[in-house]
Amino acid sequence: MARWFVALAAAALAGGTTVMARDAVTLSPELAKALAGRVAGKPENCISASRVNGPEIIDNRNILYRQSGARVWRNEMADKCTVLRENDILVIESYGNQICKFDRFQVINRNSGFPSAYCILGSFTPYDKVKTAPKP
Repeated sequence: MARWFVALAAAALAGGTTVMARDAVTLSPELAKALAGRVAGKPENCISASRVNGPEIIDNRNILYRQSGARVWRNEMADKCTVLRENDILVIESYGNQICKFDRFQVINRNSGFPSAYCILGSFTPYDKVKTAPKP
């Protein structure tokens, strides 16, 4: 019986739960709250700008875009954007109708109106709501 349990636990860790376990360790409380009840998917290089609302600045490394009630896109920058704060305005230099990894942006302070140095976007990871089984 113990071997069966160990095998089951190893199989669970090899599956999608490892993404949740890894993220649970590294997420700030604000980001964990925004992504609660969601499962991470495979990161993508670009998202359609016309299909998302945002950006929602979480901290100096994470930005969220909401596609629908069920999907949130997390952009985690490779480097911190030290000037990025919750109430700032992002001006992204993108080409076409997509926002992509390596697109650069400036942060405009709402109070002063001055732009910052450039920061660079990272990959976009989709987070989807966990579907619950219907009650019998």
